[in-house]
Amino acid sequence: MKPRIYDNKPLKSFNPLTAYAGVLFGPPSFITNFKCFATILKEFFFLQYFEKWHILHIPVVHVDHPLDKKIPFTPSKVTVYLDFINLWVRPLAMLVKKFGFWHASRLTKKWMLSFRKLYQCCGKIYHFRLTTTDRPNYKEMREFRQIHALDPHFLCVPSLHVSTVFLAWGFYRKIFGEEAFTETEKQNWERELYSGALEITETVLYVKQHSVNCIPAALYLATANFPELVSVEDARKFISEMFCTPEGFSYEAAFQVREHIRTTYEKYIEECAKSQNWYEPVHEFLVNYERKD
Repeated sequence: MKPRIYDNKPLKSFNPLTAYAGVLFGPPSFITNFKCFATILKEFFFLQYFEKWHILHIPVVHVDHPLDKKIPFTPSKVTVYLDFINLWVRPLAMLVKKFGFWHASRLTKKWMLSFRKLYQCCGKIYHFRLTTTDRPNYKEMREFRQIHALDPHFLCVPSLHVSTVFLAWGFYRKIFGEEAFTETEKQNWERELYSGALEITETVLYVKQHSVNCIPAALYLATANFPELVSVEDARKFISEMFCTPEGFSYEAAFQVREHIRTTYEKYIEECAKSQNWYEPVHEFLVNYERKD
């Protein structure tokens, strides 16, 4: 099957239902996807609810930072925040249209292997310390009522939202280089994914689902465990482009936020060189923060 060309079609125009209905349950990727969903249940839902129901007794660290208060709570951005799944699902729908279900399902398997590993890596930290922040008890919008009902809010460091969108950008960038894409498709779609990842990362702070402390750990986790997809230089560039146009707060405060994220990320990189395991610098950060709490 000759790949179709979509030079002028944005990824947001592809219907994610195509992916949900097809490649996520297609034969080449079905077993991998099932294992991935099982890991998500274990490391995200069960872990939090077992803590909430006092079945587990993992220490919980509050990771709020004074800089969080400089970023205004902006409820209208919740739709962007909730788009983090479709950010990586829409490109799967594009793969179906471009290459057909069978090949798209093969490529989906590659992503789901990385996605499962991401949750397993997060578990190395979540099982050591759970983390939370003070989030507004805002119930004016249905989206927030759903978030608060489904998310007990114990998995802040590292932010799965941030790790996922940053890794998705790196994954598809690699796929664009390996498969039969036009130069226009590569440039347009990589730029769209990058901008989307950046916007969602900023939004986790605007909707108060995370602290500034959650972002550097998320980027560090990605670059430490997926160097074939994202590099330290990628993370540095990503951080430098956060909040270049802050909404509702000053450029000075935006600079302070970026600097905090940058210095914390660089400290993780520095400490990793002296550690036996990648997650030890994050463990140390949480233990020290726990003492301040």
